[in-house]
Amino acid sequence: MSGRIRKISLFSIDWVSTVPVMRYVLGSCFILGVTSLMNYDLAYLTSVLSLGYIAPGAKPLSLKQGGGFLLILTLITGTAVIFSELFLEYTMVFMPLLLLSLLWLYYTDKIPMMVKLFSLVSLVIIPFVSIDSAAIGSYIASRLVFNALMAVILSQIVFMVFPLCSADIPFEKKKEEVKKQSEKERYNYAVSIILILLPVLLLFYMFKLSSSILILTFIAILSISPALANPKVGLVMIVANILGGLFGILAYKLLVIVPNFTFMMLLVFVIGMFFGSRLFSDSKYAAIFGSGFSTFLLILGSVTSSDAEAGSKVWSRVIQISIAVIYVVIAFNILNRILESKKKKTP
Repeated sequence: MSGRIRKISLFSIDWVSTVPVMRYVLGSCFILGVTSLMNYDLAYLTSVLSLGYIAPGAKPLSLKQGGGFLLILTLITGTAVIFSELFLEYTMVFMPLLLLSLLWLYYTDKIPMMVKLFSLVSLVIIPFVSIDSAAIGSYIASRLVFNALMAVILSQIVFMVFPLCSADIPFEKKKEEVKKQSEKERYNYAVSIILILLPVLLLFYMFKLSSSILILTFIAILSISPALANPKVGLVMIVANILGGLFGILAYKLLVIVPNFTFMMLLVFVIGMFFGSRLFSDSKYAAIFGSGFSTFLLILGSVTSSDAEAGSKVWSRVIQISIAVIYVVIAFNILNRILESKKKKTP
């Protein structure tokens, strides 16, 4: 009798509805597994950057879209390298031009979000790692382009295994229904972001903090979301990212005990299901869990591909990411309160 009940419950599951989540979780496992086995420089970035291509509402890229994205990214990273070599030593030229470039990126709605994300990472990372050496900036630029290429190829293979289905329609509609901002709203938002980024950019530039570039990168990425101006959303973002970091630490500690590739994939799958099931839901905080999972992958990937000092690095990276998230949330809320108080004073 019990076997019959189990059989009925098994066939009663709507497997089609699980396709988007399984694509996201198993796809992440596949991409992390491939990049770990290939073990090229900064391989862990591929799995993190690929998440945007298999996120809720994402669609497979056409050959033209993928090629166009890689071409644009190559141009932007190349420009960032040349820009750094020409102006990095001249503060009064370098900083205004960098801020204007970032302002345009946050303002424009003419380029896809993933192109914008990669471009922001390039504009933030390349100039500041070039402070130590121009050769490092050029090397990082080439690695970013290669990581983007791998992210595009591997994410499209995932779509071949898990093609779009009826379960993806609600997420596609939800993505399309996101309110489009007016030019004035986008400009005000872009200016607000620059005000948040400016103190951090100056701090990193003046004190040459290239070793902590992860903080600056995460601040730039997190600032893309206007929803962070909402205190509740900001609090959930902090919790989700810290949780992702703690899961990264837990996974690393378990892998020290059981240093096995298959075991690592199982850990990623289990933790991916925790975040993925919440990401693919109707919750207004759903998107935040995608950020938490990307934090987990970044922590796990960076320390498993690291050297003997990985144990200390795992904690430092969690702390750096936490600092970035908390700063963005607090800065957003302070700026939001200042703007609201000005509106109230205006007759």
